[in-house]
Amino acid sequence: MKVRKLKKFVLPTIYTIAITSVFVSIILIGKTLSSYTKEDINSYVVNALLDEETTPVMNYTNEKIIKPFTAQDVVISKNFYETDADEQTQQKSLIYYENTYMQNSGVLYNSENTFDVVAVLDGKVAEVKEDEILGNVVVIEHSNELKTTYQSVSDVQVKVGDEVKQGDIIAKSGENKLSDTNKNCLLFEVYNKGTLINPEKFYEMDLKNLAE
Repeated sequence: MKVRKLKKFVLPTIYTIAITSVFVSIILIGKTLSSYTKEDINSYVVNALLDEETTPVMNYTNEKIIKPFTAQDVVISKNFYETDADEQTQQKSLIYYENTYMQNSGVLYNSENTFDVVAVLDGKVAEVKEDEILGNVVVIEHSNELKTTYQSVSDVQVKVGDEVKQGDIIAKSGENKLSDTNKNCLLFEVYNKGTLINPEKFYEMDLKNLAE
């Protein structure tokens, strides 16, 4: 059997091709990694941390806003104070307490009977506290921009961190020191982007516009 020797240039050529292939692979990997920007990496890290450590505040998931009660005999005791309303309407929206007139920052509801207080939208309970004048207060966040407060309630049935659905009972009507008829009250406030808005107008608003 005849043994054939490789020519002298064959082995150097193989080595050259192998080294070139490795070099090209390194370049391609480097280009792929460099295509990920610092923002991409930061976004990935932040999202991973959010998924593991926090629960995002709920966004608007309801089609329509409901009132914070379902009883039919609930009436308005004091309206929201509108800065552009006529003088007579503004006077009816003032609360008199300890020789001081205050502009009503929400709507004060009353009834002859105890009534259920319900969440107007899906959300998360951000705060539950007791106020000397307003009584028990529950704050619900519906997004980063929108929150509602339910003041002067009793028999609170939620705690901080609870997720609630629209229409869930969160408390019952209670008492405060701001009204002559201080039993079976609910003082309801709405904050959008840090600004108080009239709850009676809020019920008719488009949630998409509130989110903008």
